[in-house]
Amino acid sequence: MRQHPAKTLALAVCGCTALWSVQAAAQSSDSQTLQQMQDQIQQLQKQVQEMKAEQQNQQAATTTTAQPAQSSGPTKKLTIGGGVVAEYQKKNYGGNNAGAGDMILDYFDLNVAGQYGKLTYAADYRWSKVNFKSGQYLHNAWAAYDFGRNDTSQIKGGMFQVPFGNLPYGYQSFWANLNFYAGFADNQAAGVGYKYENNGWRFDLDAFKNQGLGQQSTYGANPNSDVNGVRLVNGGNARLGRTIKLNGDNTLNLSIAGRGGQLEYTNNGGDTSYGSRWAGTLAAEADLGNWVLQGQFVDYKYNIPNDINGGNTEAVPMQDYGYGYLMPAKGQLYSASVGRTFPVSNMGPIDSFEIYNDYGYLHSGYGNYDNVGNRIGDVQQNTTGVAMFAGPVDIWAEWIEAKNGDMAFTGPGNDGDWHGRFNLTAAFYFDGDLIKR
Repeated sequence: MRQHPAKTLALAVCGCTALWSVQAAAQSSDSQTLQQMQDQIQQLQKQVQEMKAEQQNQQAATTTTAQPAQSSGPTKKLTIGGGVVAEYQKKNYGGNNAGAGDMILDYFDLNVAGQYGKLTYAADYRWSKVNFKSGQYLHNAWAAYDFGRNDTSQIKGGMFQVPFGNLPYGYQSFWANLNFYAGFADNQAAGVGYKYENNGWRFDLDAFKNQGLGQQSTYGANPNSDVNGVRLVNGGNARLGRTIKLNGDNTLNLSIAGRGGQLEYTNNGGDTSYGSRWAGTLAAEADLGNWVLQGQFVDYKYNIPNDINGGNTEAVPMQDYGYGYLMPAKGQLYSASVGRTFPVSNMGPIDSFEIYNDYGYLHSGYGNYDNVGNRIGDVQQNTTGVAMFAGPVDIWAEWIEAKNGDMAFTGPGNDGDWHGRFNLTAAFYFDGDLIKR
């Protein structure tokens, strides 16, 4: 029971009066009576101390409650990271790294990622005087804001990955698959996008002004005006995906997507002509424990103006890392990937291994797409590899085999034969939190 301060003071006065009475009685009473009175005094003093302590606790609680709550403000995060990637390459079709092969710097990377409340942002820049024709490029740079009930909606602007097919990559290897070199997987573009994600559903709607922000080298395959006089402009993209939960932690993701826009050509005289482009895709990914299975189908077409390239409308010029090649102006792409992860716990810093295989088949809508009259047929590419992951260190060992694989940098041109190359890639990644609160 709580005590009032006035009652505590009265009790203390009574205690002092009792003490005087006991002292008086002690002079006229025997020792037994004196002992009883002293016991009563000790009990009264103990009660007074307990009541004072309770009163102090009540005052402290009242003071604490009266203080206004301190606001922590929005969540703030800032992470700086990067990486160094080197590669040993050995080709079976000659070239300057025939024989013993060659070692190159794939790229050096710096990136930043952060958050301020519901606002998130990221940027990634890469350098390589060996592997990029321009020596450097911006991989991505964007900012996004979450809103709506339970933050199920997001608006994003900048240069970011086009939501098309299986996300985020659609393949397992470091070298990527045929969809990547055709521009239909892990592809970046500059514009604005909306995303809605809730209860297993995801819907994306995007508008892109161009693919590369005027850079000579870009990550991912695109026509590029600085390389081959053509670029993708004024485009759009829509994707609907559904993630279905299976037994345990297993999931199945299904998606359908479409994209389109203009194809801008500029000739040597500075004259500009416009064509059009479109592509549609169906994709599926199953994550089954340590297994991952991926499949994708793409149907596409580039409608090239007749007054470009001497009237040849059967090939579209592409670039990746600033190096140009040609691909069919229309066709169908089929791809399949499978990977199996093996976690380990007794091999020092090694966390896991993965074995995988990526296969792609491009059925050309035109037999002639090298612009010199060679009808080379369809394109195939297969990559088999094993990867090791040890904290910040990743290592991939891959054999890439392709038929008519000039567009995937596998082979001395499109001669109708199979050619292969071995890549051993080592990457060291680092990151650190500058702000986290």
